[in-house]
Amino acid sequence: MSIRFGLALDFWSPSKPLDKLLDDYVRLLSIAERYGFHSVWAGENRPVAPESGHVPSPLLILAALATRTTLRLGTAVTLLPVWQPLRLAYDGAILDQLSQGRFTLGVGAGIARTLQRYGVPPAETASRMDESLALLKRAWSGADGFQGKHFSYEGKVYPGPVQPGGPPILVGSSVARGVQRAVDLADGWIGATQFHHRLIKLQAERYWDRMAAQGKGRETGTVAINRTCFVAESDQAARKQGKPYVSQVLGFYGRMGAITDNQGNALDPNDDLFELVGPEIYLVGSPATCVTSIRMYEAIGVNQINLRVTMGDMPLEVAERTVTLLGEEVLPHFRA
Repeated sequence: MSIRFGLALDFWSPSKPLDKLLDDYVRLLSIAERYGFHSVWAGENRPVAPESGHVPSPLLILAALATRTTLRLGTAVTLLPVWQPLRLAYDGAILDQLSQGRFTLGVGAGIARTLQRYGVPPAETASRMDESLALLKRAWSGADGFQGKHFSYEGKVYPGPVQPGGPPILVGSSVARGVQRAVDLADGWIGATQFHHRLIKLQAERYWDRMAAQGKGRETGTVAINRTCFVAESDQAARKQGKPYVSQVLGFYGRMGAITDNQGNALDPNDDLFELVGPEIYLVGSPATCVTSIRMYEAIGVNQINLRVTMGDMPLEVAERTVTLLGEEVLPHFRA
């Protein structure tokens, strides 16, 4: 199985406006294109403070990139329960048009406080996810109308997407029900930045087992993950130089109780999370070390890795070095 490599970028900087950040990222993506990277991904958050690398409108970000890169464009992830899915069907179709069929929609449920801000009852989250996925697939297939418990509409979505049947949909989730959605209602599963290798292994096993039970071939499925990544010429240099940046990401998720040990216990965010975890959550090291770590994920059925190479106020040149080292010394090991 060959692995596809994408870049999961933080579209927020504490010191740089978004338009300038996009210009920088276009430079970074041109390097990624040269080395055969597959895609670029933007996450969605509805922040109340400047603390996250995600943005409220990832589809707008990707639309701005559609004519400035040849890479596929993906959301990782869109917070599906806070969307009116018919609106998302239209917006996704337009982005697929603008990108000439290069859009992939990653979706997730989001956290409780975000759902509460948008008035989504926690008890309805699962049913809204299921219904929204069914609506998106129907709308993008060109079918007429939809009737559901939460959402209904008449007529068709026009203009429709370029890709037959619509953009692929990946479902992010840490529970078994999410894997069922990924197989039954979507086109793949995606694991978040903070997911431990132990959880990814469990979800990947569930995904591929369910695919096999339904007679679906492995070539039709996707198990994707996001991993924070910092590469330098040696392990020592990568850990020394990368620790301040990677620690920002770990701290963000740690404060939510989302960084865990091998037993699934939440680690104290006041501890040195960078030293307490390793390749089971992040990829930091020399190119050779990163190859070894990626093999660990390949062995459990992961076939796409989106590398989070920009963090906080990282200078562009630092991210460019990581992408260059990946392109020259890591990706060639995973060519089909």
